[in-house]
Amino acid sequence: MAIILTMLMGGQPTLAADNTQASSITSASISLGNPPSNPDFNQLAFDQFPPLTTSGSFLEGSAQRTWQAGQTPDQVLTFADITELNPQALTLEAIGSGVAQDLGASPLSDFPLLAQQSVANLLTAVPTLSGFEVESLPPIAALFRDTDLRQGLTLFQALQQTPDLAQRSLNQIDLRAWAINTLPGVIQTALGDFPGFEAATLDQVPGIPELPLSSFPSPLALVGGTTMQIDFIWGPKEGERTRTISGSEQQGFAVPCYVERQDCSSIELQTLGSGSQALDGSHWVSGKYQEVEGGSGLLRAVNGGKEPTGRHPYGPLFKQVIWEPDETTDTVSSALFFRACALGGCTPYVIGPFPFITYRINDPIFVGALEGDAPSQTPSTPTGATRGGGMPGVRNLALGGTFDPNCLLRSTPRGSNRSPQGIDLGLLAHAIGAIESQGSGGYNAVGVHVCADGGRNCGRGLGKYQFMSYNPYAVELISARPGGSEFLARVNGGHRPTSDELMQFFPPEDQDRAFESALASNIERASGQIDPTTGQPFQGDRLIERAAQMHFGGPGSAIDGGSSDAHGRLSLRDYGQRTRELYQQGGGSSQCPTGASGAAGQANGELVYPVAGQFPVTSEFGPRPAPCSGCSSNHAGIDLATPVGTPTVAADGGTITFAGISGSLTRGYGRVVYIDHGNGRQTRYAHLDRIDVVEGQQVGQGELIGTTGNTGSSTGPHLHFEVRENGVPRNPRDYINF
Repeated sequence: MAIILTMLMGGQPTLAADNTQASSITSASISLGNPPSNPDFNQLAFDQFPPLTTSGSFLEGSAQRTWQAGQTPDQVLTFADITELNPQALTLEAIGSGVAQDLGASPLSDFPLLAQQSVANLLTAVPTLSGFEVESLPPIAALFRDTDLRQGLTLFQALQQTPDLAQRSLNQIDLRAWAINTLPGVIQTALGDFPGFEAATLDQVPGIPELPLSSFPSPLALVGGTTMQIDFIWGPKEGERTRTISGSEQQGFAVPCYVERQDCSSIELQTLGSGSQALDGSHWVSGKYQEVEGGSGLLRAVNGGKEPTGRHPYGPLFKQVIWEPDETTDTVSSALFFRACALGGCTPYVIGPFPFITYRINDPIFVGALEGDAPSQTPSTPTGATRGGGMPGVRNLALGGTFDPNCLLRSTPRGSNRSPQGIDLGLLAHAIGAIESQGSGGYNAVGVHVCADGGRNCGRGLGKYQFMSYNPYAVELISARPGGSEFLARVNGGHRPTSDELMQFFPPEDQDRAFESALASNIERASGQIDPTTGQPFQGDRLIERAAQMHFGGPGSAIDGGSSDAHGRLSLRDYGQRTRELYQQGGGSSQCPTGASGAAGQANGELVYPVAGQFPVTSEFGPRPAPCSGCSSNHAGIDLATPVGTPTVAADGGTITFAGISGSLTRGYGRVVYIDHGNGRQTRYAHLDRIDVVEGQQVGQGELIGTTGNTGSSTGPHLHFEVRENGVPRNPRDYINF
């Protein structure tokens, strides 16, 4: 998969002030609710957002995503991007009710998602059509007009007689002459049943652009949170904002902006009414001038893994960003950013800016749920924006060469391959681990804080398998460690643990142990339930699907249900089906770069490029002037100019012999991983930002081991890559074409 991202930025959100209103809060064509600090989701629809002020694009494999200045979200976003709203459960009948239109009477040409369907795909979505005579389906009859089919044939019989007709697509004919209702059952069919639904833009389904966000199956609505008051507005020359409530889901929402970095434009907030005063004086930093970590799965590398700093007061669908302050008028504009999602995860929030609400000093501003996170150890980074300009250019990125991104999804379960009910636990662990890794970050993953069962259980998903912190298997192992019970209490109360905390209280071996126990229990429970599709106890492939659903949604989750998790990634039914597919493929493993087998612990003998993408070499192997205090003058490796967060993979299979902060003899390496390839060869990966493996773990060639960073003695973000033969450093160019 290749990802190339370019952004052409110009201008900024311009929100005209309306001084005739009692409130100074204004918006660009967005209906404000009551209080006016929030949008009215009963009125707000995707086509009513103010249009984009900039253009941009990125390439994912062969599918290009492009957005242009002047477009509204319905013209840019796909249904995969808005899974939080559960659009796959909608039907045209329900959409028509929500927008007060008879969509069945609309011409078929108004439904591009349907128009692109082949006859075979159409029957997959609406199987009842096969029993209708071809002549009673005018669009199908027109599509088959050049054939010699005899009259009276049903569609099923026609396709039996001439199978090639199934590959014809509706868009091969002019669809303006027929209403959607000329194909019975279409308006009662769930949108998610149409092949290609996830990749379709919202405007390819009639009524969706006008449907209020409160009318979706999982509606966007205010469900509580905090409103604060703007006390001061600070311009971009300001610095050192250490008490903040802005950041990202990946980095937390207390990301500081330090004085030496400048550009710490922000709004300073105070509590309204009789609320807690603890956050008085905290800052919401401008995302125009500062960016933070973002994204998930394979798509997190887009834009170098960076997005504007901000908040999610209305959930993960979009991110609200404080944009441009104006001290002369005491106003500050805000903007919205969306993300692009696919099976491989989601990009950072980079699709924007869409102008949102403009505020003045003393205006209320809704900030949503306040997490109470400790300040992030990693500050935000300046974007290089200038006053009056648009969002700074998004960095180019390419994931190319021979690198196979599927290798990033592999895991190495440490449990046995016990086979309850004939199911291989190891393969099933691989399959579920592959799905969870796409949106998490491996054993270091930390999910959002959520409450379930009417608020009785609150906590976060922890680790590779996203065990909820109140899961009894996780609780048993975590509580057995010193301080574990206190750690769980903090996490369940809203604390977002660091990677070091997670490794201390819930290390990979415990995650695997808990997973194996929970998985075996779910299989046994599922085998005692009745499969509604057969009327018999779950078995075989359906038992795999049901056990996966119970892992995803809990033992009491609805069979083949349509509900999803806090990320809205997959429904229960989809999660089960995806797990079964990966299980049948061998747990989701794949062939790795340059023909390597990628088997855990086995060296291929040939090294592959150690990061996702191609990056310039900034320092060669051998003698050099020391670039910094503590840096070497005889370089033992080669440096690649990788942005922070770039996926790093094992150059060959082997065993992890060190994974952590470098010691006294190698202090300059920062976070570093050593891999022993078992043939006298060792590779080292230094200055990492995140480590996803542990000592003693066996890894395959191309397997994710962490992400690049700027730790240790370093002059900037990069990967230091070393090759040693029997302990002697060798030039990596002798092994890899950099």
